Amino acid sequence: MVKTIMKWVIRVDHVLDADKLHKSLAKLFEIGNWRRLGGRLRINKQKKLEIHIPKIFSAERPAVRFEHIVLSETNIDDHPLAAQLPRETDGPSIQEGVDAFRKLSGLGGVKYPETLADYLNSDQPPFALQVISFRDATLIFLNFPHAVTDALGLSALIENWCKVLAGRDHDVLPLPEDDPMDLVDAQQEGAEVKHVLDDKKIAGFGLVIFGLYFLWDLLFGPKMHTRVLFLPSRTVDALKKRATSDIQDAKKKTPALFVSEGDIMTSLAIKSIASSLGEGSTRSLTVLNVFELRSRFPKSKIFDTSKFAYVQNAFFVLTCILSGQEARKLSLGETALRVRQTVVEQTPEPQVRALTREFRTSLTKTGRPVVFAETNSILAPMTNWSKGRFYEVVDFGPAVLDGTGSEVRRGKPSFFNAFDANPKRDPTHRNVWNVLGKDPQGNYWINGMLSAATWAKVEEELKSLGEI
Repeated sequence: MVKTIMKWVIRVDHVLDADKLHKSLAKLFEIGNWRRLGGRLRINKQKKLEIHIPKIFSAERPAVRFEHIVLSETNIDDHPLAAQLPRETDGPSIQEGVDAFRKLSGLGGVKYPETLADYLNSDQPPFALQVISFRDATLIFLNFPHAVTDALGLSALIENWCKVLAGRDHDVLPLPEDDPMDLVDAQQEGAEVKHVLDDKKIAGFGLVIFGLYFLWDLLFGPKMHTRVLFLPSRTVDALKKRATSDIQDAKKKTPALFVSEGDIMTSLAIKSIASSLGEGSTRSLTVLNVFELRSRFPKSKIFDTSKFAYVQNAFFVLTCILSGQEARKLSLGETALRVRQTVVEQTPEPQVRALTREFRTSLTKTGRPVVFAETNSILAPMTNWSKGRFYEVVDFGPAVLDGTGSEVRRGKPSFFNAFDANPKRDPTHRNVWNVLGKDPQGNYWINGMLSAATWAKVEEELKSLGEI
């Protein structure tokens, strides 16, 4: 996933000053260590990525690439492409939209990097800002390599960008001098602790079998379809009510037991994927649930988000392994509880360190990350960006042009999304579920890359709630 080139886009229902947005972002990349983000990506002799920072940023070698497309005679909902973008609906809905995003981004005829090689073989800065101005709204695109940052790092970048936009340069948090991930490796406290899934580690002949199953899925598995799922707040409440009801007996035994909204959203995906395989399937399901590391070291304080902005990749994955029968037969709430149990078991600091050691050791010895799974597993990568708080963090109010839009959520996003900049789909990206987060009205937005049969099961699950 970190080789992916991302396009992050937000819609603001005000007309914004595009030059202010550009100049404030470029100015941020001139402050202290933030200059790194205006550098050029290169591969060193050790075959690792590094950033080469120009001594001086200039029009010829900018800190950030910029493009402004002006469609000021057209309202956003009247534009043939913009009208296809995902939007709120009365009930839950499965919508298209990614293709429309890509086509909108290409209106100016400017080609942006789509692969890591496009950066390595050019003088492109990592970040490109593209602003599309309509008569009544603005779309803001950021193009960047996932290798530079994860979702929480992007959130930190945007938060500090908005500080500069508001004239609060003095409040900008610095980037750390050193990579805190090096400290995770360096500290040996708890080195004797094994990962809880140590016995599920795939190696040797088991890895060959696992690889053959994976290859079979690539060659003969169902085609994946990228869609946007909109869940209104009342549907979210209905899902929570059902999940809570499902685990009442378990809660009587353990009163402190709970499942989060994120657990329930993940459970919805797990149930849908498993059900789409059919009753006759013997395949197990291994859920790879991304979790952030910035809050996982309270004792050693490796990350201090009150003092630094960590614009980088700082995440690992939790692994939840379910047999095919479990994944199909467990209720929504019971499945969410299994997801929560993996969080409880695998995120204490000693377990995170154990996972880090396993990951680094496997990478050094074999050139690949460690895999915990059954040999016949179907992999389902899942992530939740809710901690990024994008609906709260983004504040482009100082760039709103006078007399445009209402005063409600002035300069704040009404919608955001993120997707792979490369139109050529990576065939290894299968059964992907990305919870983008909850908007101010309590609605959830989710990106999914699932088979047609799985999307049908998602719809079926929502129908069972009486929501469709």
